Amino acid sequence: MEKMVKEAEYELLHYPERNTGYYLKRTVRMLAGRKVEPVDKINWPNGLLAKCLVDYYMQNKNSEEARIILNCLKKYYDRWIRRGCKMHYLDDAFSGMALIDLHQITGEEKYKKAADEMADFLFHHELDGAGSLPYRPKQKNGYIFADMIGMVCPFLCKYGSTYEDTTAINLAVTQIQNFMEFGMDAKTGLPYHGYQHESGVKYGIIGWGRAVGWLLIGMAETLAYIEETRPSYEIIKQAYRRIVDKVEAYQLEGGLYSWQLGAKDGPVDTSATAMILYAIARSLDTGVLIGIHKSRMIRGKEALYHSIKDGKIYGCLAECQGFSMYPQIYDAYPWSLAPALSLFMLTREKEKENEPRKKN
Repeated sequence: MEKMVKEAEYELLHYPERNTGYYLKRTVRMLAGRKVEPVDKINWPNGLLAKCLVDYYMQNKNSEEARIILNCLKKYYDRWIRRGCKMHYLDDAFSGMALIDLHQITGEEKYKKAADEMADFLFHHELDGAGSLPYRPKQKNGYIFADMIGMVCPFLCKYGSTYEDTTAINLAVTQIQNFMEFGMDAKTGLPYHGYQHESGVKYGIIGWGRAVGWLLIGMAETLAYIEETRPSYEIIKQAYRRIVDKVEAYQLEGGLYSWQLGAKDGPVDTSATAMILYAIARSLDTGVLIGIHKSRMIRGKEALYHSIKDGKIYGCLAECQGFSMYPQIYDAYPWSLAPALSLFMLTREKEKENEPRKKN
């Protein structure tokens, strides 16, 4: 566990590592008038890493490691704040999860203002005809990705719950309800990777593992933060439970999930597994799911332990390039390490609570 924490600390401040050649090529493209992607210093992989580190911090507040983690988180967010809290993409919003925690831990107002900037970016983001957030509005394709549910909704709901902002929660709920209506496959009960509202066309494959993981994380975190008295709470909860039941049927005998849930003879993907299992563990913790799901979650968690080497989680599918563009490259990436560490921390805390007290 300690090696995983150290690896997460390093990757938070260094991912993605770029060599001199990358920056030279980028400069040449700019000088030639060609379009280049912005250097995004608060991207979603780092958001996942920040969250797993704050999860560790919350359970080890008085340790030396917690002090190191707090300094690491401050460095990460201070770097972004100094750059003017520039938001480039929707997926940057996942970094807002740990940012809110950092404000609560330190009481420093700059972190609250940074969270406000993040929320404001989302409030003023382009919407499609149903009120959903297009993943890349500049591309003018209106694509809605399942990833967005997990990258955006947890922050919106945590922000709305922490700072009593119903606009944020309403926006998150709209994203989920729209995806349930327009992005699911009726036959399998699994999500497509995404859809376009205007045409009604669904895109990508059905049951891409990481899309399933993102969707479940978005729904699990939303249910953890919104009030149970909201009419939408019960609707989302029942939809979430149905999806979890469908997803668990695809868990492999060894405990992991395939890169595409239905491709049981294909490669396993530790990132999809870690995300799915974290969402289930989170919902067991909040009472949204009941104990019947626990044994499958534990079996998967134990399988993930066997994928650890030198603090990294191997067997992770590389970054997706778009609908139906899933490079079959498997290695160790932040998006397997971070949700796995969050899963381990969440379940370790529950295990401690359930340990019998020692007699004096």
